[in-house]
Amino acid sequence: MPKQAVDFKSIFEEAQLLFLEGKLKESVDAFSRALEAGADPFMAYLSRGAARLRLKETDAAIEDFSNAIEANKNNARPFYYRGMAYMVKNNYENAAKDFSRALELNPQLGAARFSRAIAYARSGKLDESSQDLRDVVPDMEAGLERFADNYGIIKTEMWKVMSEFTGEGATPGLELSEDEINTLKKWLIEG
Repeated sequence: MPKQAVDFKSIFEEAQLLFLEGKLKESVDAFSRALEAGADPFMAYLSRGAARLRLKETDAAIEDFSNAIEANKNNARPFYYRGMAYMVKNNYENAAKDFSRALELNPQLGAARFSRAIAYARSGKLDESSQDLRDVVPDMEAGLERFADNYGIIKTEMWKVMSEFTGEGATPGLELSEDEINTLKKWLIEG
């Protein structure tokens, strides 16, 4: 095996370990070195983007996820994560588009459907949000922990949505049953 092949693999593995240890800045540097050494661009950009998103380097994360999409347009993950980055920027229209594309590629990606529901609600598309929430609530009831959000983005946005349509002076239009609302509240508290 050529020396460079070993180098980019070991650098990439080092970057992954740094990421798992929570050493995010160091992992970004290592993912960059792995890219320069010839690592798979899809995985390197996707991984570096995830680290940058956790560091709140949102624009750089969006750029990395876009590069990952260029490297593999048929994988749902970079669309989902770029949508999350757009949520951080309060760009709910682009977030919903990315979550929709992720769902086209992987219809079983419940987290993307739930995230899209939040993006729709935050952008005033309450009918679309209601439908997505109705579709995802049964899965949430079966396994709330699967909907945990490592970045805290969706949970924060969902609290905003819940306060808008369950509080005094609620925004009309998001039509969910009392049971569906209670499931969402349970997820926000326990998830």
